[in-house]
Amino acid sequence: MERAGEILGKALRRLDRPEAALAWLSSAWPKIVGESLAMHAQPSRYSSGCLELTVDGKVWQQQIESMQRELFIRVNQAWGANLVRELRFLPDHRGEKRPARAVDNSHTPFIRRQRS
Repeated sequence: MERAGEILGKALRRLDRPEAALAWLSSAWPKIVGESLAMHAQPSRYSSGCLELTVDGKVWQQQIESMQRELFIRVNQAWGANLVRELRFLPDHRGEKRPARAVDNSHTPFIRRQRS
């Protein structure tokens, strides 16, 4: 007996539309990449083999970039055909909080000269 997700995946592949592929990717994403990675990176757009991921930090983007080949294999194997050939990243600005300036490496503080 086939699972509902497998039947749905087959039906969506037959539609051959980017929206169908993105809908499938969004629903299958946690199983494909794992729960912890799925919490920090989500599929946001798909078109012609290019998957755009919304990532909530540079560290997670670097992690995904380092495992890009494995990610392609997992997604394409779950889809049953070559779906993804390229990844692009979009920053996630929703609910973004700036870190404290004391720990923010990208912040250049204003340095005041002391008077003698």
